[in-house]
Amino acid sequence: MWLAPPDPAPPFIGAPTPFHVAIAIPARDEAGSIGGCLAAIEVAAARAAPWLASLTVVVSANNCSDDTAAVAAAFPAARITLQVHSVQLDPAEAHAGGARRAALECAARLLPGDGILATTDADSTVAHDWLEALLGEFAQGADAVAGAITLDDGERRRLPALAGRDAEWRLAGLLAALEDRLDPRPHDPAPRHIWAWGANLALTLPAYRQVGGLPAVPLAEDRALADRLLCHDLRLRRSTAPLVYTSARVSGRAPGGFADLIRGFADDSELPCDAALEPVASFILRLRWRARLRAIFRTDGRDAAIAAAQPLLPHACPLWDSPYFGATWAAIEQAAPLLERRRVYPGQLERELRSATRALATLRPRLGLRRSTGDRGDIPRGDAAS
Repeated sequence: MWLAPPDPAPPFIGAPTPFHVAIAIPARDEAGSIGGCLAAIEVAAARAAPWLASLTVVVSANNCSDDTAAVAAAFPAARITLQVHSVQLDPAEAHAGGARRAALECAARLLPGDGILATTDADSTVAHDWLEALLGEFAQGADAVAGAITLDDGERRRLPALAGRDAEWRLAGLLAALEDRLDPRPHDPAPRHIWAWGANLALTLPAYRQVGGLPAVPLAEDRALADRLLCHDLRLRRSTAPLVYTSARVSGRAPGGFADLIRGFADDSELPCDAALEPVASFILRLRWRARLRAIFRTDGRDAAIAAAQPLLPHACPLWDSPYFGATWAAIEQAAPLLERRRVYPGQLERELRSATRALATLRPRLGLRRSTGDRGDIPRGDAAS
């Protein structure tokens, strides 16, 4: 989760056609932070100027009791086209997912058909090369980019309890390395991570429309969007290069947001680890099956992949028809008892770290193949999938 320092921005290949970009920022009672958020985007826009055809920033000030909208509207924008919308969401939609969806929909309406739709948070500041790093990934063929988030040193000192969670971030890095070896995808090479955070997400407008926009869920809308992208076999790049510095505050503006997660970590040292983590043995089993079935799907089709998955499935388990491997795999995962996801708890972290380290040491001599970055599809590895 906390990744520092970031990797360099991917190089642009040749002279890419400049991108039209719209950034959606949901903001609720953020009068004190929205100025810093916009100022950081201005700096990033200056660095990325050669690759920007246009840059629009939409601040969606929802359900505010302060002057967030007025502060945002008064920002002296020089390199961005700034639009500020004051919206009053229905109480049933005034949560993290609903606020971000409203902001994204406003921004999407302002983009041409081939534009890039991005989102960050009003209490966050993007790195100076954030836009450059995002656009570098799109220039190399990504349909969507999930960047990294971190805290600066000052934010870390505000919440010492987070230091005890460092083992989670180390395990996440090892799991990402295992995934790269066991089920590699050429559009998402190492270094990479395993998360998707609303403070640092971007996707093409066609991808956004194809998956039906941001899922209308109150919690973990960022991960739900990533799951939709994968179910449509879209090229989701989990890059460590685009970096966003986010707040460590524990009093959030939208229920279920990042602040609630941080407060949980601070209040309860035995709170389960992030849901993206799972025991290493389960993770490896999942990757081996996914890699094997992906290879079969590509060469022999969906029916052959489902037939090969029968040892995992209950008798006569129905699976909906889909032309995408991602959707087929999601259905298999959901139906297979052996693939049921389990959580990792803090007391298990050291053991799981040792297991992941041993697994990587075992795999590294076996897997010498490197991936091509020019192929849209995935390169199956028979030894990893066996």
